[in-house]
Amino acid sequence: MSQLTDHQQQVVHHVDGHARVVAVAGAGKTTTLTHFIAARLQAGVAPRRMLVLMYNKAAQQEFQQRLSGCLPGQVVPEVRTFHSLGLRIYHKLIALGQLPAFERRLLADGEVEGQVWRLLQQLADDDTRQDILSQRKKWVEPAVGFIELVKSGLESPQEVYEQLDLPVQCRMFVKLFALFEDWRKQQRRIGFSDMLYDPVMHLRHDAEAARYFGGHMQWILVDEYQDINGIQQHLLELLHGGRGSVMVIGDPDQTIYEFRGSRPEFIVSGFANQLGGVTTYQLPETFRYGHRLSLLANHLIHHNRQRDPVMGLSHPSTPATQVQVHTCSANAEAQQVLALVKQCMATVPAHQIAVIHRLWALCAPVELALLQAGIPYQLDHSLSVLERWELEIFWLLLEIAAGRFGERSRDQRRHAWLQILTTPFPKVRRAVLEEMADTLADHSENLGVALQQAIPANLSRWQKAQLQARAEVLDSAERVVVPVERLLNAYIDTTELEKGIEDSAFSAQQVEDRLQTIRAFVRFMADTNVSSDQALDLLLQLRDRARAQSRERHAGVRLTSIHKSKGLEWPVVIIPGLNGHYFPYSPEGEFSTPASDESERRLLYVAMTRAIQQLHLLVPTPQVRRKPDANGHERERPSPFFHELNIACSDRVATALAQSQPQLTLEGEIAEWLPAYLQAQPQPPELVIQPVRVAVVKHRADAQQPSRPKQLSASPSPQRLVHARLGAGVVVEMDEQYLIVHFENERTTRRLDRALAEPHIQWLH
Repeated sequence: MSQLTDHQQQVVHHVDGHARVVAVAGAGKTTTLTHFIAARLQAGVAPRRMLVLMYNKAAQQEFQQRLSGCLPGQVVPEVRTFHSLGLRIYHKLIALGQLPAFERRLLADGEVEGQVWRLLQQLADDDTRQDILSQRKKWVEPAVGFIELVKSGLESPQEVYEQLDLPVQCRMFVKLFALFEDWRKQQRRIGFSDMLYDPVMHLRHDAEAARYFGGHMQWILVDEYQDINGIQQHLLELLHGGRGSVMVIGDPDQTIYEFRGSRPEFIVSGFANQLGGVTTYQLPETFRYGHRLSLLANHLIHHNRQRDPVMGLSHPSTPATQVQVHTCSANAEAQQVLALVKQCMATVPAHQIAVIHRLWALCAPVELALLQAGIPYQLDHSLSVLERWELEIFWLLLEIAAGRFGERSRDQRRHAWLQILTTPFPKVRRAVLEEMADTLADHSENLGVALQQAIPANLSRWQKAQLQARAEVLDSAERVVVPVERLLNAYIDTTELEKGIEDSAFSAQQVEDRLQTIRAFVRFMADTNVSSDQALDLLLQLRDRARAQSRERHAGVRLTSIHKSKGLEWPVVIIPGLNGHYFPYSPEGEFSTPASDESERRLLYVAMTRAIQQLHLLVPTPQVRRKPDANGHERERPSPFFHELNIACSDRVATALAQSQPQLTLEGEIAEWLPAYLQAQPQPPELVIQPVRVAVVKHRADAQQPSRPKQLSASPSPQRLVHARLGAGVVVEMDEQYLIVHFENERTTRRLDRALAEPHIQWLH
């Protein structure tokens, strides 16, 4: 940007009182903040009377550099993260004798998880304790998440539990929180979240101490305010202390960290309600992407109600962002992504391409496809797909098939046997399985026979059958060479592995993540055409390649999630899985705050607005079926959000603006914000709205309506209709007997009998 826009100037010239700045994605808010600070310093505000709060360390460091570069040689205000400020207050409270000292070393994740696991066993009844022992990850992950969520706000553990959709077995998490905090304080330890939680909760109940820290700043500036949670909001109120001015800047449409306690109402209404006398400004112009993407994003996000009525505008300096829709079946998405990556790499470096997933379940087949193709990538996940826990059993199986099991030490063999005996868990007491593993650790060959002989006689017939089936697969792996996918599927089917995974997790999201990873792995191994005895060597080569790539920063295609992508941008963005299952995604029993269409819509909005030059959306190929199954084949239906993008209208408007057309003719009802978008352009076209044209057909007894579609087109612009009672809608699937329609005012689709419905339908062309 060579100069500030009028909207940015309004913010910079705000001289007194609280302010709320709503900034769309790519609106140049960092530039605006630095100019605002420079203007206040020039007006005589002392740097020590200004405090800038950022959401994370990376943002804080980047802003500090930008600020120093903007004001060379000058003393600049302090820029801190919420947590570092909380830690400073913590140390001061210790010095004042109001809080006890703690060890300098922060609690590591492993320490927390280990203590939580022990406390869960202490709280559980006998049956649950067995499940906790055998399924540690299943219990520890949501328990630790519960503790962290409690520490993100001011509510009690009981209140947080009541707000969440957790199984009844998790009620003990409330007691767990108290026991964990007792242990932590006895050990004089703190974790990352405690940097804020401990001092804020103390100040909340000690008004005199709170006054000590409040009211010292003339200006407090908060960036990414939409990500704030309850504990941070309370700290902000304490720091203000009724004196000075607070300016917050953010975008409620990018509130996607609700699982950490953030909520859009903090920026939409909470800030003004708490402080009063707030002036609101907008930064509606994006400097990141062009009209076509701005129009799509506006069409999507204006369906939300919990937001500010801000319309995103592309600045004249933005590129003419291309948006392409690609249709394919769910199982073919990884290959489609691979083809797009190869196509894009002809014009941009690999590190300028990002594949953004709604769930990590979608990432596994893409990663495997890139590995097989030898295309470098960077993974924003803690583990490569080849190192995921759910695939460990297959590594063992292929190790046995390759004749390499005997290379393990006795301790390693014991660990491997315990993995085999517990994956999936055969509902045998953990102590019995551990004793079996200890015995079997002496065996490095004839493993199937050894397992059969080690089965205790006092087990039930069903338990014996479970272990004997496992022994047969091991014997086959060791003695018979088969195509690798046959061996893997034999283990999955014989042990009922998928059912075991479904039974071993609270979260439907966790179940799906694991199952999709397993299925992607098996499909990948089938495509390699290697035999069971050769597969291990191939996997070892691929794993070494993946590990080498992980050490090379910015070396390849970025594989990331929507949450990890926030605050970043790439020239090329690919979004797979734009279907009715993943957008919106609201699995029953998921450990999170209750999902909503609005929060899911914000996720897609954030993912789309990471793109600069190209955005690629992958949607299912429209299907024609006689009857939908119980699950509705949601993975093979376009997301309702896809229809909300209004691609046809967005393309029409973007083309008119690019070609400087003097007149723009649109048919039917248009979005209420669209005329204002056009008027904001340097040379706005004249907008002409025409009524929807409906073919009028004279009915005869022997004639059908010629306008009636016979099947769903594969076009990115699906067939639209208007029903006399249900209103406007989009046909998702159809055949000669049924219509599957998503009506604009309804969340789910309707299945209509064509013969009964068509007299009430007008088809739109």
